[in-house]
Amino acid sequence: MSKERQCPCCGSAKLEPGKVQSSGKVYFRPENTKFLTLGTNDVELSANLCMDCGYVMLIGDMRKANKLLNKSQAH
Repeated sequence: MSKERQCPCCGSAKLEPGKVQSSGKVYFRPENTKFLTLGTNDVELSANLCMDCGYVMLIGDMRKANKLLNKSQAH
C-alpha cells in the first residue's frame, strides 16, 4: 500500500509528478562515493509539483544511493 504524499509546504495532496531538467537530467551525487565505479555515481531525481502553492519536491532513487554508499563504505 502506497502512502499518499503531501506537500511539505502547504499540506496539499494535489501533487503533479514529473522530472526536473536542465540541458539534460539533473542528478544527485553523494559526496561519500568514489568517482570511478562500474556504473555512474549519479542518483536520478524525480519531482512533484504542488498544484496549490507551486512547491517542487525532489525525490531521489534511494536504492541506487544506498547501493553506492554501501559499496563505497566497504572499501
